[in-house]
Amino acid sequence: MSGSSSGQTGASSLLRIDGLNVAIRGAPILNDVSLTLEPGKVLGLVGESGSGKSMTALSIMDLLPRGATRTGQIILDGEDLTQLSEAAMCERRGGAIGMVFQEPMSALNPVMSIGDQVAEAVRIHRKLSRAEALDVARETLNRVGLPADRFPLTRYPHELSGGQRQRVVIAIAIAAKPKLLIADEPTTALDVTTQARVLDLLRGLVDEDGTGLILITHDLAVVAGMADDIAILKDGVVVEENNTLALFAHMRHPYSKALLEASDHRPVRGGPSVGDASGDNGDTSKADWPVLTAESLVRDYRLPRQSLFQSGGTFRAVDKVTLTIGRGENVGLVGESGCGKSTLARMILALDRTDEGTVTIDGADFLNADSAEQARIRRHVQVVFQDPYGSFNPRHKVGRLVAEPFFLNDGLLSASEKRDRVAQMLEKVGLDPADMDKYPHEFSGGQRQRIAIARALITHPSLIVLDEAVSALDVSIRAQILDLLADLGDRLGVSYLFISHDLGVVRAITDRVLIMKAGQIVEDGPTENVFSAPAHPYTQALIAAAPDLKRSLVARAAQAAQSKASDGQAGRVS
Repeated sequence: MSGSSSGQTGASSLLRIDGLNVAIRGAPILNDVSLTLEPGKVLGLVGESGSGKSMTALSIMDLLPRGATRTGQIILDGEDLTQLSEAAMCERRGGAIGMVFQEPMSALNPVMSIGDQVAEAVRIHRKLSRAEALDVARETLNRVGLPADRFPLTRYPHELSGGQRQRVVIAIAIAAKPKLLIADEPTTALDVTTQARVLDLLRGLVDEDGTGLILITHDLAVVAGMADDIAILKDGVVVEENNTLALFAHMRHPYSKALLEASDHRPVRGGPSVGDASGDNGDTSKADWPVLTAESLVRDYRLPRQSLFQSGGTFRAVDKVTLTIGRGENVGLVGESGCGKSTLARMILALDRTDEGTVTIDGADFLNADSAEQARIRRHVQVVFQDPYGSFNPRHKVGRLVAEPFFLNDGLLSASEKRDRVAQMLEKVGLDPADMDKYPHEFSGGQRQRIAIARALITHPSLIVLDEAVSALDVSIRAQILDLLADLGDRLGVSYLFISHDLGVVRAITDRVLIMKAGQIVEDGPTENVFSAPAHPYTQALIAAAPDLKRSLVARAAQAAQSKASDGQAGRVS
């Protein structure tokens, strides 16, 4: 049992944290955190952004930011890490302690091959030659599902998909055979099938090697399926901890209950306000037209040449896709990484070339319009990206950022009218008009996403494309954003194309869902019908792979019962 309440502070513990306190320039971050982890077990750390999950991991690794102070004990395999020098901690990091970060592309060196990156950890911590280290790298990459015949050691990170890069990060973390593995949101940006494979891989490493795993996540369904024990953090304090089944069966703390409720949140929606939408766009006859009609879209990419005289051929990323979105309708687009979702979105937004097909927005031909007409049409379609901070200029204040789409209709509004519109839109998304004089770094992730939504809404568009707009948010902030989108859709008559790998979010927010595989739409229907009775085998596989809290708890209860029965049988035999 992880956690100080279990009373297990004996020799069997791999990791014991006692009375950990962390402050940064006097501001308390962690307050009296005490946790226990045994070998071959998984401890889930759950909480909202800013609750102290990642700071706990950084405290174990002694990688706290400048200005931080730390008190308390962190005992790993009988050794107090807080008493070690920096040189000694360098030996433990990557050796006794492995770390899997949330964003693999940021954790990998883009100019080093994957083989060299895995071998580097081995050479440092196991004192092997380069040839020996590369042999270990080859074995480790094979173990994480990247065999050398398909993924040679000479490949670079940019040549791999997101899930494959995450496997490389895991390979680096386990190459030196650590006793403790810390995984910080390791599957947040992955599609459901890739996520399932990565989680199975992590669980397998724990079971086979006896490694202790700390799994940091905001997804209760993931932690219920993976963790033996769970600790819930709020404002740097462990408010509840127990073994997984007991915690979900007997939740006591209001914060824990609020997280559980938010994880199963379904926005309450009314009917679409068609009158508002047509009024905003200045043409009441548009109510009779679909907001978006895309017909037979095709996008081919040229592959590298095989030789000087032999062409590499083409790869079809989008294969004759046709879709329609009605006014006030929310449509989900779901599929694995590489299926063509984002390429299709870029084609709809005229941000990528279309080899065949047409796109009509509010009855106007978008792709074949001249530049002036295309600029006029573009006012009716906006986009919200997955990472709002990456889509903002950090040197600009929020007022300027939200007003950016006004360049499409320069001359129609004065400077004071633009500022008034920005203030009104910030209020609509739950922010203060005074926020327009702040910079993006002054806001939380959820607030920045609200700013991105305000920017998308400022020209009163008919359609907003949301590309993984809530995938990186914790459950409570995600619930707030989903409520906001549903409310704005009802009040303003906005239509959404919601691209996501999170099937729970798609089920919560959309009216209709499209399932995409290998560039084609393989299933299209009302969301609840598709989720309740999927017709295509690929859709069935996606739904089966998606984390499900109730399913995870049922499976864990069955495992516990089987284990108890086995223990009882062994006792009778002895």
